[in-house]
Amino acid sequence: MWAGADTLIVGHRMAPRPPYLGHPTLLSNGMYLNVQIALQVIQKPVRLETTRATFTYQAGADRDDPRPIFEYHYDRDSRTGYPICHLHVYAAPQHYTPERPFSRLHLPTRRLTLEQIVWHLIQEHGVEPRRPNWRKVLWNHEQWFRDIQKEKDWPYDRPFDSPREKYT
Repeated sequence: MWAGADTLIVGHRMAPRPPYLGHPTLLSNGMYLNVQIALQVIQKPVRLETTRATFTYQAGADRDDPRPIFEYHYDRDSRTGYPICHLHVYAAPQHYTPERPFSRLHLPTRRLTLEQIVWHLIQEHGVEPRRPNWRKVLWNHEQWFRDIQKEKDWPYDRPFDSPREKYT
């Protein structure tokens, strides 16, 4: 789904108009994975770069009430002050009682790939892989991504920007 002259939004059965929400994909364990990735066209050299990625593991397919279990965000151009890469967990320790709900916290992470999310769902959530060599396939794709990232000045992008860059 082209959202603008240089931005492509990718997901499963994307809506043709903003907010360009996709439909979650049913997994073999009865849960759902919703993947939304925004790509920007870079001219020199010509390539696509991810500017935003959201991976939501959820209990239902309803976009208005997705019942998420966890949600990972990467927003390269975030201006919120939250970590560029962060995780929301929709559960809370029994005695957690601060003013902000646990699910609204932005737990910092490094940049995660879709391959890492899929590996996690297979290993720890009982999702059945679709091919016997799934480890090799995911590893090869992960290795390709890491090779691309070696050209960056910070592996997997910075977790947050320097105060000198945005907040002074």
